[in-house]
Order: sequence, then structure tokens, then C-alpha cells
Amino acid sequence: MGRKSLKKKRKEHPEKKEQWVRQLIPHFQKNGLRNFTMDDVSKLLNLSKATVYKYFKSREEIVEMGVAIKLEEISHFRDKLMDKHAPYLDRYFNSLEYLTAHISDITNIFLSDLKHLYPKIWESVNAFIEFALEILQDYYSEGISKGLLEDVDPALMVMSDRFFLQALSDPDFLISHQLTINEAFQKYFRMKFFGIVKDKK
Repeated sequence: MGRKSLKKKRKEHPEKKEQWVRQLIPHFQKNGLRNFTMDDVSKLLNLSKATVYKYFKSREEIVEMGVAIKLEEISHFRDKLMDKHAPYLDRYFNSLEYLTAHISDITNIFLSDLKHLYPKIWESVNAFIEFALEILQDYYSEGISKGLLEDVDPALMVMSDRFFLQALSDPDFLISHQLTINEAFQKYFRMKFFGIVKDKK
């Protein structure tokens, strides 16, 4: 009888895996995802290829973890936007500042490769956009109820944000307009907010 193939037992160690993936993220942002291999991973982390495979089953797992780490970081804009201890308008600009700092390293080449090479992982980006839109709608509703924003249907306000965020996550749109994700983000939200605030002081 032939020997049964044994599945390679992988080590979990989530903290170690996260640490390594964080080391890889700048490389992905600079060079994209199209040409990176597990050999590249082992060289960048200064590990043997066998060690890499003990922790990660594929390149896709590494990319998925990298995207999850980035989205988790960005998601904390909610803490600043919904911080009821801070003045309402300050919360908006505090969250904008936070977001700007945490999306500034996202490159068009990374977005393009992620969208075209890893469509299943890309779905998590779309899910995050929906999460962000729900938070924005809650924020707008609060501002309207307090008389700080124009009395506009929050759903309509979020609709325009949805169109923008979908365009923002489209690398072809950014490239064709010669924009980085950071530039587009700052210009849109500052323009929009100053257009809906009653007191412009």
C-alpha cells in the first residue's frame, strides 16, 4: 500500500504572522501584487521558504491578512467620528485627519492588482465601504437633528459618498485623473463638508 499524503501542519501564532505581514505591506504598496512569490516572501522576511509554508498556505492568505490588517486600522476612524465627548464638527475633522494618515500609503498599483488578481479579497473592500457608509449616515443624522447640518436626507448624502468611495476604490479612475487615493479623499470630503455645514466659521 502506498503512503497516505499528510497535510502539512501549519503553525498558527497569529501575532507572529501579523508581524511578518506588516513587514510585507510596504513592499506590496511599492511593487504591487502581480509578481510577488513565496520566494520573495522568504527573502523579505529573511526566513527559509519551508518556514514560510509552515505559517502560510499561499500567497493569497498573506494578501488577505494584509488587507484585513489595513482595513482594521482604517476602521478606527469610527472611534473619532462618533466620539460624543468631542465637539460635533471637530469629530469630523479628527476622523478625516486619522483617515488621511492611514490611507496615505495605499498606492494605485496595489489597488489595481488587488482588484484584478484577488476578486474574493476585493469583496472585503466593498464590505468595508458599506460599513463606513453606515457610520457616516449615523453621523449626518446626528448633525441634522442638532441643527448643525442642512436639513438634507441623510440617505441622499450617503448616496453621494457611495459614488465617491466606489470611484476612490477604482484604480482606473484614480490613474485616469492623475490622483492618489489620499489626494482624492481629502479634496472630496473637505469640499463636501464645507458645502453642507450651516456655520462656515
